Amino acid sequence: MIASRKAVRPPSGYEGHLSRRQAASELGLPSEFKIRQFEREGRLRPVRGVMGSAWYSRAEVLALRAVVRGTPAPVNRGQRVSDGELLALLRHEKAAGQPRSLVDLVVEGGVSIARAEKIYRFWLKHDEEALATQVRAGRGAPLLAKEPSERRASTRIERDSLIAQMRDPDPRVRATAFERLKQTR
Repeated sequence: MIASRKAVRPPSGYEGHLSRRQAASELGLPSEFKIRQFEREGRLRPVRGVMGSAWYSRAEVLALRAVVRGTPAPVNRGQRVSDGELLALLRHEKAAGQPRSLVDLVVEGGVSIARAEKIYRFWLKHDEEALATQVRAGRGAPLLAKEPSERRASTRIERDSLIAQMRDPDPRVRATAFERLKQTR
């Protein structure tokens, strides 16, 4: 009877990291040898665990898969992917040089659509490079689009804004808004 290898647990605080064997299977490699080579080249940075075992960030492995194989990263296999790893995945372009979309985040990251939308919105809002790549790709920023065009007249919009200023805690702002409201009548 052949003894199976026990799964080694990652070091404390690095529960989302992958072992060499797991990284090799994520990349579709038959052995761990290529993972060691990627480590020597500096393409993967390990965190050392018990007895010197190497653990790699899931985001680095997913990004490496996109670069090495030119194919999308695999769907998450039952482990929760952190928001940081999803953001790192969004930062890496596809093999064809195109930026990743919301659909790519769902398929490659293995997360729900609702969570992917939140991460994607956050990425577009806080990463100026992300918005620039989306605009260059001709996609704009569909998830950050403003409300549908305003149907109200400009005088009505101005009146509503003055009424909102009437609720301001500063008495000078309220007085100015009140005077402007009196003038519009």
